[in-house]
Amino acid sequence: MEAGNEKGRRFKLAVRLICIVLVLGLAAFIATQLYFQHKKLAEIRSETARLRQQIEELTREKERLESNLEYVKSPEGLLQYAREYLGYTLPDDVRIDVTD
Repeated sequence: MEAGNEKGRRFKLAVRLICIVLVLGLAAFIATQLYFQHKKLAEIRSETARLRQQIEELTREKERLESNLEYVKSPEGLLQYAREYLGYTLPDDVRIDVTD
């Protein structure tokens, strides 16, 4: 009976050790997953900040271009374009050609 009792104790000890190893393994797995999720979250936050900054820059550029477009479509803008690029002169203007 003593041998059977010893076997039972060894079995219980083995089961406890297996349970402890499994719990420690599970804890290590959870800790590893939490670490990688935290790292990934930090990367996502960094990328989000970079993209927000890029959106702000592009929004400012869009506003600048829209403002320029409004000016170009105005009579003053059309006149300036005609004078600079097409050589348009008003009746009271004096045109001076500079040649090298």
